[in-house]
Amino acid sequence: MKIVVAALKGGVGKTTTCIYLAALAAAAGKEVVVVDADAQASAADWLECSEDPSLESVQLIEAPTERMLAKALNAADDDQVVIVDSPPGNEQIIGHALERADAVVIPTRVGGVEWPRVDVVRKMVPKRTPHGLVICSARTFTRDYTETVQYWIDNFVEVWGTIPERVSIASGPDQVLSSDGLEAYRPLWRKVTRKAVG
Repeated sequence: MKIVVAALKGGVGKTTTCIYLAALAAAAGKEVVVVDADAQASAADWLECSEDPSLESVQLIEAPTERMLAKALNAADDDQVVIVDSPPGNEQIIGHALERADAVVIPTRVGGVEWPRVDVVRKMVPKRTPHGLVICSARTFTRDYTETVQYWIDNFVEVWGTIPERVSIASGPDQVLSSDGLEAYRPLWRKVTRKAVG
């Protein structure tokens, strides 16, 4: 199963989403490979620096070029869960990853400024590939959040998950993964696996 986490803009929760999905997949007994296709190597830094036991079994492949990404995806075993952390702003590499995806997660934030960027990624996803949004760092009690969710519903876009704003969730490799974060990402993991094998 190949899951691609794709966003054109940085800072929307892309790497955090990859890492939490990897931890949940590992907890479900899967063999997990994170392919870091971002030249900034945020996912690689997280996995290499983290002392979180839930990430110990997660394998890492750094693939910041189209050729390296293709090689990593071609080498994937059918029994593995492969999670690709795509590079922001690199449509060529994102497009290559999307072509191979079984499911695509598009992280975004609350606010209309994000909507056009999400639409660009959505248009890049092959027609038969399931995809959905995860709204990260959301203040779920605000009008902006409600309006954002309603906008996507009105435009027939699936919202697969909402991750509440918590400092502990996005704390990075210096801390263990937060129980709040694992709980918040668990419904997204379930949704992604259902869609990918669907």
